[in-house]
Amino acid sequence: MKGSAAPRPNTGSTARDHLANERTYLAWLRTGISVSSLGIAIAKFAPHRGHRAVAAGLILLFAGLLVSGYGTWRYRAVGRQLDAGVFTPAGFTATVTAAVVTFLALIALLVLV
Repeated sequence: MKGSAAPRPNTGSTARDHLANERTYLAWLRTGISVSSLGIAIAKFAPHRGHRAVAAGLILLFAGLLVSGYGTWRYRAVGRQLDAGVFTPAGFTATVTAAVVTFLALIALLVLV
């Protein structure tokens, strides 16, 4: 994986590692679903539902899909690494994903206000 830390030997329990990877994946999915749901709620139920509420909702919906997409990509990458007996900690891509989602949420807030 480009831009990530160097792989490390994986000497732990394979089952435990895969289950931890799955729990992390489910946390990414929950977060993505929550952000997307917030976007849908804003678009649907914001007072005086105008173009701004719809735009803010769509931005948050996109941010939630981005979180879910990154979580899926990361889950699959880590699963392959664990099967190969190595593990590369999340690095640049996780930071960029978090920064982009935060930026999109701020843009949605500014559009809504």
